[in-house]
Amino acid sequence: MRAASDAQTIQRSSISAQAESYLRGMILEGTLSPGDRLNEVALAEAIGISRGPLREAIKRLSGQGYLTMEAHRGAYVRSYSPREIVDLYELRSALELFAIRLAVERASTADLEALNEQLKAEKARIRAHAAGEHSEPYVAELDFHQQLVALGANAAINEQLQDANHKLFLALRSTSRSERRREQSAADHAVILERVMARDVDGSVSLLTGHLMDSMSNSLSVLGLEQSPETPSERTQHERKL
Repeated sequence: MRAASDAQTIQRSSISAQAESYLRGMILEGTLSPGDRLNEVALAEAIGISRGPLREAIKRLSGQGYLTMEAHRGAYVRSYSPREIVDLYELRSALELFAIRLAVERASTADLEALNEQLKAEKARIRAHAAGEHSEPYVAELDFHQQLVALGANAAINEQLQDANHKLFLALRSTSRSERRREQSAADHAVILERVMARDVDGSVSLLTGHLMDSMSNSLSVLGLEQSPETPSERTQHERKL
């Protein structure tokens, strides 16, 4: 009896995992948009499963930040307000600006050279696509930042940044970067890494600060939020009047 029960549990878990993957794909591909309410009956029929495993999948996706649950209303695709996006960028900046100091001190020359080779390959890839109508998410550049922070060898900072970047990925997944922006980001990364390899703490922090502010400004702009009163520039102007 126990073996049969275990088999049923495994099968249920497998069905729920498949539903989770299916729903995540719908969210990332834009089939389900931020703010959309999940219709459990329609989704269960579309996937071909019962609502039990579907609800398990929804609960896990809620824990991962893809969905929000509202009592007596159901599950909705997670959306981010301008304030939340700015908060995430500010958290990301705080983590990265400290972590880059650690990277300057702790990263081995071999690891920095390996990251430099990756950047060269990235620049070559960008040039190869320069003539086409190629686009990629704004958050595609987060990989370099995550790797740089990892070289600071602080597991707690790295974990917190992964969480912040995951949320930024969800907030910005519908956006894309122009060819010019991709080239500029690659150039910024190269000069930042150059200062890190030179063990220049102040130079590294200064360059990364400007790069992160520029990234936030462009992300808000492409989302049509650049004039929001919740952005840092507008907040600063308001504070000056007080």
